[in-house]
Amino acid sequence: MMNNRLTRLLISVAATAVLMTVLALAASANPDSRILTLLGGNLPAGLIQGATYLLFFFGLMEILAVNQKISYENDAFSAQLLPEKENWVLDVDEVNQLKLNMQHLERTHHFLLIDLIKKAATKYRLSKSSAEALAVVEAQVGIYSREMDSEQSFINYVAWAIPSVGFIGTVIGIAASLGYASDAATAEGIKKVTDALSVAFDTTLVALFLSIVLMLVIHAVQKRQDELFTRMNSYMIENLINRFYK
Repeated sequence: MMNNRLTRLLISVAATAVLMTVLALAASANPDSRILTLLGGNLPAGLIQGATYLLFFFGLMEILAVNQKISYENDAFSAQLLPEKENWVLDVDEVNQLKLNMQHLERTHHFLLIDLIKKAATKYRLSKSSAEALAVVEAQVGIYSREMDSEQSFINYVAWAIPSVGFIGTVIGIAASLGYASDAATAEGIKKVTDALSVAFDTTLVALFLSIVLMLVIHAVQKRQDELFTRMNSYMIENLINRFYK
């Protein structure tokens, strides 16, 4: 997991470097462009925007990894792991065979659904109670959900860090403008003050925009995750729990 995260971090650094290089080259060719200044094309003042871009790209890469995992888990529903025919009833021996099948499959596949079926089959084989097997399913689905939420804690930190970095840029810009206050009586001094204030507000504006976009993507993936575990629970009830021989 850490190695994959390191790879995503390196990709984010490379993407940020490319973006900042393009912005810097464009800003040098168009020094009066307000948009390029806003986006951080004027270096070194634009390094704060560069930091927010790095966090944004890294957050997107982390979200992409979670989304790919969700897509992988959704593939399990088309693998026909459980009998889906109408009026199909499973007795204890068939449940035991189902567990053995899952143990064989998990050597080549790592679906959460396989693990869930195996645990539910084990519980039913021991207790002969569909109610207890259902309780195991619901508890285990909750565990899977919390584990996936825990893996996304770093994404939530990045989403929080982006506006924070923007506010740091604001503090730096305002502090710099106050440092030029004694020169405000001259035209050159006024320009220094306004330039510093521009840096202050530009960093916050860019950071807030990136944070809004990232939070939108986070909520979209969270919705897919909730749908996955809801579907997993329903699939188990319909195709396993309700088929146990009473």
